[in-house]
Amino acid sequence: MQHCYRTKETAEACLEELSTEDKNRCIEKLNLHVQSDVILEDGFVERYFGRLDGDKLYTYAYVWPVDVFDVTHKAFDVESVAGVCARTGEAIQRIDNSPLHSGSDGDVIVVVSHADTLQILQTYAAGLQNVGKFSQYRFNNGEVRALKQTPDSLPPPVALKVPKPGEFAP
Repeated sequence: MQHCYRTKETAEACLEELSTEDKNRCIEKLNLHVQSDVILEDGFVERYFGRLDGDKLYTYAYVWPVDVFDVTHKAFDVESVAGVCARTGEAIQRIDNSPLHSGSDGDVIVVVSHADTLQILQTYAAGLQNVGKFSQYRFNNGEVRALKQTPDSLPPPVALKVPKPGEFAP
């Protein structure tokens, strides 16, 4: 469960940043209320990379090009893109139905996870015609994006550069 721990640490760092004096004034001006409880939702865990899990990051690039052509593939025993879509979609529904969520249009929910999971969720929610292209919409570390339901809400795609052994994946 190391992945869940890292994600929880990231969520707590986000909350800590929101509690700084400058951010606090901004939050007050916007009339927002920040709930400081971190809720762990298993539906947003990191994508499982099967036999490649825990291996060097560049080996994941063996999977991403195949995702573009087949969102149901499980080469190397990876979790399919379709599986991630189903899992994150169910998590969104659980949050929507949660008593902690008021159902108000004014609620802002922050989802913290890892790149593949967030990119797949974002392209799926935006209605991208081929969600398998999620890897062309890379997040930078610590980047925050709104989750919107239109393809034009996505950043410009960047073609996937397959790293050479020893390089880090994009």
